Amino acid sequence: MRKSRLIGTAITIAAIGFVPALSAKKAPRLVWQVARSSDPITGAASCIVAAYDQASGISYTRTGALYPFVENSSTHGVLVGVGSGGRFRTPTGDIVWRVDGQPYRTLSAADNPAGATVSAIPPGNAAMQQLIDQQMRLVAAATATGTVAGGDTARAMLKEMLAGSGLVFRAAAATAGYGLPTGADRRVGLLTKNGIRPYPLDESFRAGLISCGVPVAVSTSAG
Repeated sequence: MRKSRLIGTAITIAAIGFVPALSAKKAPRLVWQVARSSDPITGAASCIVAAYDQASGISYTRTGALYPFVENSSTHGVLVGVGSGGRFRTPTGDIVWRVDGQPYRTLSAADNPAGATVSAIPPGNAAMQQLIDQQMRLVAAATATGTVAGGDTARAMLKEMLAGSGLVFRAAAATAGYGLPTGADRRVGLLTKNGIRPYPLDESFRAGLISCGVPVAVSTSAG
Protein backbone atom coordinates (compact mmCIF):
# COMPACT_ATOMS: atom_id res chain seq x y z
CA MET A 1 0.00 0.00 0.00
CA ARG A 2 2.78 2.39 0.87
CA LYS A 3 4.57 1.56 -2.35
CA SER A 4 1.46 2.41 -4.41
CA ARG A 5 1.10 5.72 -2.58
CA LEU A 6 4.72 6.64 -3.37
CA ILE A 7 4.26 5.79 -7.02
CA GLY A 8 1.15 7.96 -7.13
CA THR A 9 3.02 10.85 -5.52
CA ALA A 10 5.85 10.53 -8.04
CA ILE A 11 3.40 10.60 -10.96
CA THR A 12 1.68 13.69 -9.51
CA ILE A 13 5.00 15.53 -9.11
CA ALA A 14 6.04 14.59 -12.65
CA ALA A 15 2.73 15.83 -14.02
CA ILE A 16 2.96 19.11 -12.14
CA GLY A 17 6.49 19.63 -13.40
CA PHE A 18 5.39 19.01 -16.99
CA VAL A 19 2.51 21.49 -17.10
CA PRO A 20 4.61 24.68 -17.47
CA ALA A 21 6.36 23.23 -20.52
CA LEU A 22 3.00 22.57 -22.17
CA SER A 23 1.57 25.97 -21.32
CA ALA A 24 4.68 27.98 -22.25
CA LYS A 25 4.04 30.41 -25.07
CA LYS A 26 5.77 29.72 -28.36
CA ALA A 27 8.02 32.51 -29.58
CA PRO A 28 6.26 34.59 -32.24
CA ARG A 29 7.32 33.97 -35.83
CA LEU A 30 9.47 36.71 -37.33
CA VAL A 31 7.74 37.13 -40.68
CA TRP A 32 10.23 39.66 -42.05
CA GLN A 33 13.93 38.86 -41.95
CA VAL A 34 17.13 40.58 -43.05
CA ALA A 35 19.60 39.35 -45.67
CA ARG A 36 22.78 41.14 -46.72
CA SER A 37 24.95 40.66 -49.78
CA SER A 38 27.91 42.30 -51.49
CA ASP A 39 29.52 41.85 -54.89
CA PRO A 40 33.14 40.71 -54.46
CA ILE A 41 34.13 42.42 -57.73
CA THR A 42 32.18 45.70 -57.92
CA GLY A 43 31.69 46.18 -54.19
CA ALA A 44 27.96 46.88 -54.69
CA ALA A 45 26.10 46.02 -51.50
CA SER A 46 22.49 45.56 -50.51
CA CYS A 47 20.44 44.88 -47.40
CA ILE A 48 17.07 43.25 -47.94
CA VAL A 49 14.07 42.93 -45.64
CA ALA A 50 11.96 40.08 -47.01
CA ALA A 51 9.17 37.74 -45.97
CA TYR A 52 10.60 34.25 -46.54
CA ASP A 53 9.02 30.85 -46.13
CA GLN A 54 9.90 29.23 -42.80
CA ALA A 55 9.86 25.68 -41.45
CA SER A 56 11.53 24.22 -38.35
CA GLY A 57 13.40 27.47 -37.76
CA ILE A 58 14.83 27.53 -41.30
CA SER A 59 14.15 30.34 -43.78
CA TYR A 60 13.98 29.45 -47.46
CA THR A 61 12.39 30.34 -50.80
CA ARG A 62 10.68 28.20 -53.42
CA THR A 63 11.06 28.19 -57.20
CA GLY A 64 7.96 29.71 -58.77
CA ALA A 65 6.92 31.54 -55.60
CA LEU A 66 7.00 35.32 -55.15
CA TYR A 67 8.26 37.17 -52.08
CA PRO A 68 7.81 40.83 -51.05
CA PHE A 69 10.86 42.83 -50.03
CA VAL A 70 12.33 46.24 -49.30
CA GLU A 71 15.95 46.68 -50.35
CA ASN A 72 18.51 49.31 -49.45
CA SER A 73 20.91 49.17 -52.38
CA SER A 74 24.22 50.99 -52.65
CA THR A 75 23.52 51.30 -56.38
CA HIS A 76 19.80 52.07 -56.64
CA GLY A 77 18.86 53.36 -53.20
CA VAL A 78 15.62 52.13 -51.61
CA LEU A 79 13.63 49.65 -53.71
CA VAL A 80 10.23 48.13 -52.90
CA GLY A 81 8.77 45.19 -54.76
CA VAL A 82 8.63 41.46 -55.34
CA GLY A 83 11.22 38.84 -56.25
CA SER A 84 11.00 35.20 -57.30
CA GLY A 85 12.56 32.54 -55.11
CA GLY A 86 14.22 29.16 -55.32
CA ARG A 87 17.45 28.06 -56.89
CA PHE A 88 16.12 28.63 -60.41
CA ARG A 89 14.51 32.07 -60.55
CA THR A 90 11.53 32.69 -62.80
CA PRO A 91 10.39 36.00 -64.35
CA THR A 92 8.06 37.97 -62.10
CA GLY A 93 6.29 40.10 -64.70
CA ASP A 94 4.00 42.93 -63.65
CA ILE A 95 2.69 42.88 -60.08
CA VAL A 96 -0.62 44.00 -58.55
CA TRP A 97 0.03 45.28 -55.00
CA ARG A 98 -2.16 46.65 -52.20
CA VAL A 99 -1.75 47.64 -48.53
CA ASP A 100 -4.91 47.44 -46.38
CA GLY A 101 -7.72 49.37 -48.07
CA GLN A 102 -5.44 51.66 -50.07
CA PRO A 103 -5.92 51.88 -53.85
CA TYR A 104 -4.00 49.07 -55.50
CA ARG A 105 -0.82 49.69 -57.47
CA THR A 106 0.50 48.00 -60.58
CA LEU A 107 4.28 47.56 -60.58
CA SER A 108 5.63 47.17 -64.10
CA ALA A 109 8.75 45.12 -64.75
CA ALA A 110 9.51 47.55 -67.59
CA ASP A 111 9.99 50.28 -64.97
CA ASN A 112 12.71 48.40 -63.09
CA PRO A 113 15.92 50.41 -62.50
CA ALA A 114 18.05 50.18 -65.61
CA GLY A 115 21.52 48.66 -65.53
CA ALA A 116 24.55 50.05 -67.31
CA THR A 117 24.30 49.79 -71.11
CA VAL A 118 26.87 50.40 -73.84
CA SER A 119 25.75 51.95 -77.10
CA ALA A 120 26.70 50.10 -80.29
CA ILE A 121 25.17 52.72 -82.59
CA PRO A 122 27.34 55.46 -84.12
CA PRO A 123 26.62 58.97 -82.84
CA GLY A 124 23.93 60.87 -84.76
CA ASN A 125 21.52 57.97 -85.23
CA ALA A 126 19.23 58.76 -82.28
CA ALA A 127 16.17 57.03 -83.75
CA MET A 128 17.98 53.72 -84.11
CA GLN A 129 19.45 54.02 -80.62
CA GLN A 130 15.98 54.72 -79.19
CA LEU A 131 14.58 51.64 -80.93
CA ILE A 132 17.38 49.42 -79.59
CA ASP A 133 16.98 50.84 -76.07
CA GLN A 134 13.25 50.10 -76.21
CA GLN A 135 13.86 46.52 -77.33
CA MET A 136 16.43 46.04 -74.57
CA ARG A 137 13.93 47.27 -71.97
CA LEU A 138 11.31 44.85 -73.26
CA VAL A 139 13.76 41.95 -73.08
CA ALA A 140 14.89 42.99 -69.61
CA ALA A 141 11.28 43.25 -68.40
CA ALA A 142 10.39 39.81 -69.82
CA THR A 143 13.34 38.12 -68.13
CA ALA A 144 13.53 40.08 -64.85
CA THR A 145 13.29 37.91 -61.74
CA GLY A 146 12.25 40.90 -59.65
CA THR A 147 9.74 43.70 -60.14
CA VAL A 148 10.50 46.80 -58.10
CA ALA A 149 9.82 50.49 -57.74
CA GLY A 150 12.42 53.07 -56.78
CA GLY A 151 12.54 56.79 -56.14
CA ASP A 152 9.36 58.63 -55.15
CA THR A 153 7.15 55.62 -55.88
CA ALA A 154 9.17 53.39 -53.56
CA ARG A 155 9.03 56.02 -50.83
CA ALA A 156 5.25 56.35 -51.21
CA MET A 157 4.84 52.56 -51.05
CA LEU A 158 7.04 52.37 -47.98
CA LYS A 159 4.99 55.09 -46.31
CA GLU A 160 1.83 53.04 -46.90
CA MET A 161 3.48 49.92 -45.51
CA LEU A 162 4.66 51.66 -42.36
CA ALA A 163 1.18 53.04 -41.74
CA GLY A 164 -0.59 49.79 -42.67
CA SER A 165 -1.15 46.38 -41.16
CA GLY A 166 -1.38 43.95 -44.07
CA LEU A 167 0.04 43.51 -47.59
CA VAL A 168 -1.36 41.46 -50.46
CA PHE A 169 -0.01 41.07 -54.01
CA ARG A 170 0.07 38.74 -56.99
CA ALA A 171 1.43 38.53 -60.50
CA ALA A 172 -0.82 40.64 -62.72
CA ALA A 173 -0.89 37.84 -65.29
CA ALA A 174 -2.01 35.25 -62.72
CA THR A 175 -5.65 35.85 -63.54
CA ALA A 176 -7.53 37.21 -66.53
CA GLY A 177 -10.24 39.84 -66.38
CA TYR A 178 -12.75 37.45 -67.92
CA GLY A 179 -13.40 33.74 -68.43
CA LEU A 180 -13.54 30.82 -66.01
CA PRO A 181 -11.89 31.47 -62.62
CA THR A 182 -8.70 29.58 -61.76
CA GLY A 183 -8.39 30.50 -58.09
CA ALA A 184 -5.03 32.17 -58.70
CA ASP A 185 -6.58 35.51 -57.79
CA ARG A 186 -6.95 34.26 -54.19
CA ARG A 187 -3.29 33.37 -53.67
CA VAL A 188 -2.22 36.83 -52.63
CA GLY A 189 -0.76 36.56 -49.12
CA LEU A 190 1.24 34.56 -46.61
CA LEU A 191 0.51 30.84 -46.35
CA THR A 192 -0.25 29.93 -42.73
CA LYS A 193 -1.77 26.94 -40.94
CA ASN A 194 -5.04 28.88 -40.98
CA GLY A 195 -4.92 29.52 -44.70
CA ILE A 196 -3.68 32.46 -46.74
CA ARG A 197 -3.49 35.72 -44.81
CA PRO A 198 -2.14 39.20 -45.72
CA TYR A 199 1.57 39.60 -45.02
CA PRO A 200 1.62 41.30 -41.60
CA LEU A 201 3.43 44.62 -41.53
CA ASP A 202 4.47 44.04 -37.96
CA GLU A 203 7.36 44.90 -35.69
CA SER A 204 9.66 42.46 -37.51
CA PHE A 205 9.14 44.56 -40.65
CA ARG A 206 9.98 47.82 -38.92
CA ALA A 207 12.96 46.26 -37.10
CA GLY A 208 14.29 44.93 -40.41
CA LEU A 209 14.08 48.36 -42.01
CA ILE A 210 16.00 49.90 -39.12
CA SER A 211 18.65 47.17 -39.38
CA CYS A 212 19.07 47.92 -43.10
CA GLY A 213 19.28 51.68 -42.53
CA VAL A 214 15.96 52.42 -44.25
CA PRO A 215 14.20 55.46 -42.72
CA VAL A 216 11.03 54.41 -40.89
CA ALA A 217 9.54 57.91 -41.02
CA VAL A 218 8.96 58.64 -44.68
CA SER A 219 7.42 61.90 -45.85
CA THR A 220 6.44 62.29 -49.51
CA SER A 221 3.51 63.52 -51.52
CA ALA A 222 4.35 61.26 -54.43
CA GLY A 223 1.88 58.56 -55.35
